[in-house]
Amino acid sequence: MNELLRASLDGDKFAIAKLISLFESVRAIDQEKCIEIEAELEAERAGKGLLVGLTGAPGAGKSTLIQHLVDALLQKQPTWRIAVVAVDPSSPVSGGSLLGDRTRVNFGANERTYFRSQASDLDLGGIGRNTFRVCRLLRRLFDLVLIESVGVGQSEIEIARLADITLLALQPFSGDHIQFMKSGIMEIPQAFVITKCDAEDLAKRSLYQLQSSLDFLQKVDATSEPPSVFQTSSVRKTGFSELAEFIAAAAP
Repeated sequence: MNELLRASLDGDKFAIAKLISLFESVRAIDQEKCIEIEAELEAERAGKGLLVGLTGAPGAGKSTLIQHLVDALLQKQPTWRIAVVAVDPSSPVSGGSLLGDRTRVNFGANERTYFRSQASDLDLGGIGRNTFRVCRLLRRLFDLVLIESVGVGQSEIEIARLADITLLALQPFSGDHIQFMKSGIMEIPQAFVITKCDAEDLAKRSLYQLQSSLDFLQKVDATSEPPSVFQTSSVRKTGFSELAEFIAAAAP
């Protein structure tokens, strides 16, 4: 076990995968091992990595956003190591899960990154039953852990209970003033990210509507910190540097 921990701390992806499988196990003997591992990791590395949650409706471009955001973060933070946990929905018919985020996020042979897929196992809330346990491990091994939730609706907000920072991805013209003011998922993020902003007209209209709604909500509740709003385009490669700076500034 000591060799496995040492290899994981050194960034060996096979060793990290074996540890994750242990943390995903529900066997009592494995859970006891996990407690010992966490104690050893705490002794080896006192700090904890930043947990950043990314949520949004299906098709909002979350996986593509992660790909470009991680690239920007790696450039800005040359010593950082980054892990991504992507949760995909499980089928209520077969019980299986496509785990299709792997086709959109490709870090190649980069030794500073790690990608892990998870199935939701039909759990409601946008994350899987093992997501919390896996993130407990990964935040001891990496400087930043990005959690991509299942494509969600208006009430799946469990990601906010897990993450230090929550980002909500919105595609242009995904709602009007009233839609943006509804309770639920619109209330949890520290930052909104309008994706696919290469469609400039739609992106500007969505930005103005969102800002107008946030201004109104700020007048209603002046005690809360207003969330930031970012615009990104994977086609034009814009907006990711600013978002990376926002996340880096929140790191411990």
